[in-house]
Amino acid sequence: MGDERAALRAALLYEQPRTVNRGRMEIVEAQLVGVLERGIVGAVVELGCFRGAMTAWMRAVIDAHDSRRPDKEVHTFDAFEGLPPPGPYDSGYLRTGEFTGAVGDVLVLHDRFGLARPHIHAGWLADTLPHGLPERIAFAYLDADRYDSTLTGLKACVPRLAPGAVLVLDDYADPCAVPGGEITAQPKAPGVLAACREYFGEARLPRVVSTAAAGSLGLGLHRADDVNLPRPGRAPGQPRTDREEPAR
Repeated sequence: MGDERAALRAALLYEQPRTVNRGRMEIVEAQLVGVLERGIVGAVVELGCFRGAMTAWMRAVIDAHDSRRPDKEVHTFDAFEGLPPPGPYDSGYLRTGEFTGAVGDVLVLHDRFGLARPHIHAGWLADTLPHGLPERIAFAYLDADRYDSTLTGLKACVPRLAPGAVLVLDDYADPCAVPGGEITAQPKAPGVLAACREYFGEARLPRVVSTAAAGSLGLGLHRADDVNLPRPGRAPGQPRTDREEPAR
């Protein structure tokens, strides 16, 4: 790892420990590098950036892998107003307004480490994704925490994933669950798994990914293929709803 990227990692781990840690960074790096090595065409997208820690890390990974690829754009989406109120599938652990950041936080972080600034889309996902989301996505990191926000992100991003593209979901599953066993929700953010069950259905749920160094983190991984996903259907026992809360 180069000195500049090592300095960035150390700074992020010290300054933003609630949104990044070694395990998350290792998983995102491994999956993003895989996308780059396979030459998957499309943008890198993040939904829910807070102060831009993972945004900057993904930019650094892209630059370290191939500095000749400035065309690999990074788009990040956030309301910068913190989390919306919890819905019926969410817990009350994360408070309304928690993780409030600012566009300036993201820009200052990138400038500080000499990283190209991302395309920042400020506003609720339901408002920004329809016109701001790139047509083709190679890699997506979805860190929305709430059910409605996650479902909004899945509906927008998954149909635009290029063949072989990767979608990583933060806070997807309980990190204490038995590896290889039944997927259970992350207690702090149960709406994420509920939204995935609504969108993918039980048979095509993203798998849980972990790192040997960090143990299971409960992140989810969906890899696009050449076959279109079936139309999203609701999970058994889950009521249909057309209502969407403002999404982070």
